[in-house]
Amino acid sequence: MTKPMILVATWGDGLFAVTGDGRAQEIANQSVRGLAPDGRGGALAIVGRHSLRRRTPGGEWTTVATSEVELSCCMAVRDTIYVGTDDARMLRLSDRGAVLEPNDGFDNVAGRDAWFAGSAIVNGQRLGPPLGIRSVAANSNGSILFANVPRGRHSAFNGWRKDLAAHHRYQQRCS
Repeated sequence: MTKPMILVATWGDGLFAVTGDGRAQEIANQSVRGLAPDGRGGALAIVGRHSLRRRTPGGEWTTVATSEVELSCCMAVRDTIYVGTDDARMLRLSDRGAVLEPNDGFDNVAGRDAWFAGSAIVNGQRLGPPLGIRSVAANSNGSILFANVPRGRHSAFNGWRKDLAAHHRYQQRCS
């Protein structure tokens, strides 16, 4: 019988596996975020802001893909892995693997040009901190994907949803 285990991600000290026997550091001295199940009995995580890694049920970590942009969160839905970025983009792991491809529909969703994370007008140009996808979720049958993109002073679950049954049909989700 397999012992229950909890994976604990940290912002700077890596990732720990905790069991009744104690804890073991599986990833050392790196930021680990976006920890999520992989749908195969293992886990996914964003390591060092630029690497998507997968953990096998046996505890071995491998790099699935890397990115020049900062990654923020990830989620497996059926056989597809989605990755949110710190600059509010949604990527999808290619069927060929190792390549994170942009979801063009997300980049072009209606109202996206009004998304901002607090800002100031300087010389007539809006400036401010970058938007980011804080989390990704799916409905219970995996047919709709939701992205948590905070806008302005509102931290509600704003953003979009992709109806996975109707390829590339995106809808604005309003709170």
